[in-house]
Amino acid sequence: MTQSPAPSSTARAPKARPTPERTPPAPDQGSKALRSRAGRSALWTLSGYAGGQVLRLGGNLVLTRLLFAEAFGLMALVSVFMTGLALFSDVGIGPSIIQNKRGDDPRFLNTAWTLQAGRGCALWIAACVGAAPFATFYGEASLAWIVPVTGLTALLGGFNSTKLFTANRHLKTSSNVIVELSSQFAGMIAMVTWALISPSIWALVSGGLVTSAAKMILSHKLMPGERNRFAWDTDAARELFAFGRWIFFSTLLTFLVMQSDRLIFGKMIPLSLLGVYSIALMFATLPSVVAGYVGNQIVFPLYSRIHHSGEELLPVFRRTRWPAMLLGGTILSVLITAGPSMIATLYDDRYHDAGWILQILSIGAWFGVMDATNTASLLARGKARILVLSNASKLVAMVALIPLGYSIAAFPGAVTGFAASELLRYGVSAYMTNKSGLIGWNQDLPLTCLVGAIAAIGALGAHWLEQIGTPHIVVALLCVALVALAWGGPIVRHVRRSRAEGHSLLGV
Repeated sequence: MTQSPAPSSTARAPKARPTPERTPPAPDQGSKALRSRAGRSALWTLSGYAGGQVLRLGGNLVLTRLLFAEAFGLMALVSVFMTGLALFSDVGIGPSIIQNKRGDDPRFLNTAWTLQAGRGCALWIAACVGAAPFATFYGEASLAWIVPVTGLTALLGGFNSTKLFTANRHLKTSSNVIVELSSQFAGMIAMVTWALISPSIWALVSGGLVTSAAKMILSHKLMPGERNRFAWDTDAARELFAFGRWIFFSTLLTFLVMQSDRLIFGKMIPLSLLGVYSIALMFATLPSVVAGYVGNQIVFPLYSRIHHSGEELLPVFRRTRWPAMLLGGTILSVLITAGPSMIATLYDDRYHDAGWILQILSIGAWFGVMDATNTASLLARGKARILVLSNASKLVAMVALIPLGYSIAAFPGAVTGFAASELLRYGVSAYMTNKSGLIGWNQDLPLTCLVGAIAAIGALGAHWLEQIGTPHIVVALLCVALVALAWGGPIVRHVRRSRAEGHSLLGV
C-alpha cells in the first residue's frame, strides 16, 4: 500500500474565498432597540398599573359598603406599622440588581435572594415582638393579633423570586404585570368573600395574605429565568450593601415622610375620620405613585443603561418626564376640581369629608409628581445619597408645618401643612437635578401654572354648581370636560411632536 506524498512546505495553499463584508450597524442601533423595548415595557407597566387601580377601587367601593369606617382606620395603622418595618430594613436589593453590572450573575442573584429571605423572616419576628406595644400605644387591643398575622405578608414577600427584578433590569415587564394583576385579583376575591361571610377587619387582613402568597408562588412558577437557591458570595454581598446603604437611609426617611401623617393623625382624630382620610389619600397619591412606579420599573433601568453606555442623558430625561407630567397634571386637575363631587358620587355620607381632604392633598401631590420624575435620574447615576437629603427636607417641613397648621385651623390646617411639605422636597431634588446638568425647571414652571389656573377656576365653579343644587355626577362630568379642554392643547402637541421625531408617546 503506497502512501500519498506529504505536501511540501512550498505547496500553494488553496485560495480562500473572500469573506463578504457585513454592513456595520448604525451607531444608535442598540440605543433604538433599548428604547423600543422600554416603550413596550412602559405600555405594559401603565396598563398593569391601571388594571391594578381598577381592581383596588372596585374592591374599595364594595368593602366600604360591607365594613365600617373604623376597619379602614385600623388597617391604615397596621399598614403604617408594616411599611415602617419594611422600609427600616430596606437595603435596596431590587435597585441593586437593576443597577449593578453583575445583575445577571447567578451567584449575585442568589446572594441577593438569600439576604431578601432572611430579611423577610426578621420582619415577621419584629412584627410579632412589636405588636403588643403598638396596640397599647393606640389603645386598640385587637392590634396585638392583627399585626403578627399581617406580618406574614413580609415573610412571604421575602421569598419572592429575583426574577421580578431581572425582568425590570431587561425592561421585560409583561410577566411582572401578569403576576401583579393575578395576585391582586386573588386578594380582592378573598377580601370580598370574607367580608360577605364575616364583615370585620380580618377581611382586609386576609386579602393582604392571599395577595402576598399568590405573588410569591407566581414569581417562581410563572416568571422565566433561573431558579433561586440559597447561596452566599462575599463580594456580591459587599456590593449589595455598598449600594444599599444609601437606599436604607433614603427609605427610612421615606417612611417618616410618607407614613408619619397617619401615625400622627391616628393620635389626633377618631379612627373613623382616619379611615376617611385614608380613602382621600388613596386617590390623591395616585399620580405620584404612578410616576414613581413607572420611574422604578422603566425609567430607572433605562437611565442606568444609558448612563453606563456613556450616551448623553439629557434628551432622554426631558422626553420621558414630559409625558409623565402631562399625565400627572391631568389626573390631579380632575381630583382638585371634581374631588368633592366624585367622592359624593362614589361613597355614602360617612365618607364625604374625603372630598375636601382630597383637594388639599392633590395640590401637594403635584409637587410629588415632579419630584418622582427627578429621582430616577439621580438614582441611575448612583447618587442615592441625594435622595436622603430630599426626603430629610420634607421631614423637616412636616415637623414644622403640621403643628403650625393644626394650631391655626385644626385638622384641615394639619392636612394643609402636610401637603405643603411636599414643596420643599421637590425643591431639593429639582436643585440637585439641575445642578447635575439635567435641566427641568423650564418644563415644571409652565405646567405648574396650568395646574394652578385649572384648580382655581374649576374648584370655584364646582363649588358654585354644588351650591345651586346641581347633581354631584353632573358637576364631576363638567369638571372633567374643563380639564380635558385645558390639557388638550399640550397633549395634542406632545402627540404630534412624538410622531414627528419617531418616539413613542411615553418619550422613549
